[in-house]
Amino acid sequence: MRWMKWLGVMIGLGVFGFGLGAGLNLTRTRPAVNARGPLAGFNLVSDARAAVAAGESVRHTRNVDIAREVSPAVVSIGVTKTTYGRQYNRFYDDLFFAPYRFGPRTENLPYLGSGFIMDEQGHVVTNYHVVEDADSINITLTDQRMFSAELLDADVYVDVALLKIEKLGQGEELPVIKLGDSDDIMIGEPVLAIGNPFGPLIEDPRPSVSAGVISALNRSFRPQSSRGYQRTYEHMIQTDAAINPGNSGGPLINMDAEVIGINTFIFSRSGDSSSVGFSIPINRAKRVAEEIMRYGELRALRIDLEVLSLTPPIIQMLRLQAREGALVRAIDIGGPAERAGLEPGDVIVAVDDIEIRNKNDFDGTFRTRTVGEKMGLIVIRGDQRLDLEYMIEEGRRN
Repeated sequence: MRWMKWLGVMIGLGVFGFGLGAGLNLTRTRPAVNARGPLAGFNLVSDARAAVAAGESVRHTRNVDIAREVSPAVVSIGVTKTTYGRQYNRFYDDLFFAPYRFGPRTENLPYLGSGFIMDEQGHVVTNYHVVEDADSINITLTDQRMFSAELLDADVYVDVALLKIEKLGQGEELPVIKLGDSDDIMIGEPVLAIGNPFGPLIEDPRPSVSAGVISALNRSFRPQSSRGYQRTYEHMIQTDAAINPGNSGGPLINMDAEVIGINTFIFSRSGDSSSVGFSIPINRAKRVAEEIMRYGELRALRIDLEVLSLTPPIIQMLRLQAREGALVRAIDIGGPAERAGLEPGDVIVAVDDIEIRNKNDFDGTFRTRTVGEKMGLIVIRGDQRLDLEYMIEEGRRN
């Protein structure tokens, strides 16, 4: 009778499995009703079946199409730089420094970073730190065409530079990439990071592609530059798509084949990708690029207020409610600060929802703006919490 018991168990498991499969709908899938976003109507099973029916490989995914469409507009950027240092030569005859001599040395870095072409006129967007202190700049396309490029201007605090390809032949065409809207992105949506991380090693201008998702939004950092000024990275896009040093300046692409960010830096102890990369939102870069293209340079900002960091003596003396922020010490009469409603003694605690802890935070945030842009301020005045709007105006260039 043992076989009868086993038969009963097998029949019971079969019925249970059928019911479970029916309950979980393991055999068929349906696209979500009213789905939104770049994956609306996207269904792995149905798309795979359609690909097989059409004679295509299931390996041919949307990522493949995007990589083929976008890669031609992603460029490798090389620079030459002049550095000064100690050079060795046994034939030097110097009373104090022989056999060393201090002097200029030219470095040729053919594949230092990445960038992308944003229009047919040959404007190229990249990170400023890629071309900082460059004597000359070269742009190499994936089809091996090479051009010299001019640095039109850059926002050193935001770390965005605009280049212009020089000496385009008559009728010569350039591949162009589409710019998206970084205010309309979602945590979890898939992205591609495209750039040339190994250019210095293999001297190949063809970019590499890595896939990931948007891991987080609105990350802010204020690292100190090696040149002594403070860069301000605001509302950064965090992604787990692999980003390596040569990717700097390359695009972060959504599933509509649009640029939504500029790959800029990573968090890593080794210097290699650790799935924590950050990109400058493309809307910020567009404002910088449009300003430069329209006016030929970034216009100077009018700074009509002076702020101080809060310290325990100041807090006690003024009997302030706030413990962190930027204290408004003085404003210009009739300036944008007065028109915004600011008064001496106010404490600015946030700008565009970014926390302001001290004077450096406010100064860094202010410097990243462009003329005509509005800043939303949260201000503490006595026991009141006020929302003010400050309009950036053009100032005099030093």
